[in-house]
Amino acid sequence: MILHEAISRLQEVSAGAGCEDGDLQYAPLPKHHICRFCRGSCLGIEYGGRVAEISSTEPFSAKMMLANIYDAPLKSEKTRAAAAGALTAAAGFLMITRKLGPCPTVNFDDCLEELVAHCGGRLVYVIGDDIPGIRQALFAEEADLVIVTGDALLTDEGLAEIDEARALGKEMLYLGPEWAGAACLLGLEHWCPYGT
Repeated sequence: MILHEAISRLQEVSAGAGCEDGDLQYAPLPKHHICRFCRGSCLGIEYGGRVAEISSTEPFSAKMMLANIYDAPLKSEKTRAAAAGALTAAAGFLMITRKLGPCPTVNFDDCLEELVAHCGGRLVYVIGDDIPGIRQALFAEEADLVIVTGDALLTDEGLAEIDEARALGKEMLYLGPEWAGAACLLGLEHWCPYGT
């Protein structure tokens, strides 16, 4: 699973730095918005003074060490959100990414317009919710580009589709702050031009 790959890479990058002993603090942020390409509510994850904001269908409060995600099975949406948030917050702490949260809502239309232009009329398969203005394929096999929303990494179906598209060797683009940590750690193309 792509999340396990990113966690393994985080372990390699931070080896010997003591990061595994650092505390992760999770808290719902109900007054904060999420990326326009996601569903759910905002979940804040603090690590080493850096705060990542991602979408979650079940925002929760918790405190644990970063090492707890290293061998976690990640079988539920809640644990996958915990891992995705931890990856983004830890990558921010390590200064591997500067994108820790969604763009201001004032940038939502610009982001969509630029994404549509980036797709350039290519046939796109979207793993996640449909995206207006993009020419969408019904199957990954026929697509020129596969776009993956932040929600996709939380569900069994989304993760299975991601694995399938990767096995097909498709060009892939990962959207939103949910993917910021995993994308930078794995060298994946990440789309979040106005993220904060």
